Amino acid sequence: MLGYLSTIPYWRGNLPIFAFVYPKETPLAYLAYNNLEGEKAFFTNSTQDPKYQYAAVVETEKEPELFALSLDRKRTRPEMPVSIKAKNMNSLLRMLLMMSSDVASPPLWLYERGATHVLGLVAPFFDYYEANALPVFFYVEGLQTPPAPFIRYLSGYDQEEISYAPFVTDMKYFYARIVKVNNMPFHSSMVSSRSSP
Repeated sequence: MLGYLSTIPYWRGNLPIFAFVYPKETPLAYLAYNNLEGEKAFFTNSTQDPKYQYAAVVETEKEPELFALSLDRKRTRPEMPVSIKAKNMNSLLRMLLMMSSDVASPPLWLYERGATHVLGLVAPFFDYYEANALPVFFYVEGLQTPPAPFIRYLSGYDQEEISYAPFVTDMKYFYARIVKVNNMPFHSSMVSSRSSP
């Protein structure tokens, strides 16, 4: 199992999120990634090629207890975030743009719910009454899978331009990256029960 632990500011404290995969090949010391001339990801023992970004692979003797607890389906799930269905993709990308900086941008999470594809992001609204942050899941729904892993967005003088791209090319655009997951356990059931048609 290869995974990454991150956090989202939540109701009380932070909500840890452990995203993981089962790689088909044996990991080496680093995972290299490039999205400039086509999306590429591979394991390597060298970090010398400046075209790639590198993530260190840290091996453990056995699974850390904090990861084991996060994978235990018997644990009580956290309080669900507030769900807001965006009117269209333009609004979703505007929200993502506001949350982004020159250094980092949150991902757009993509998962299937029945025949519907849900694409959204978790936006924390800090210092909401007694809460550390009010987690809000902004999302759109569609019947088709996005045709590429990146969404290009550009705001012109009188209109917005949105298109899909297989990799990052023209830097005049803002690029939203789509991360496909099998499920989003801390809000998928809430979206199913509360979303309006």
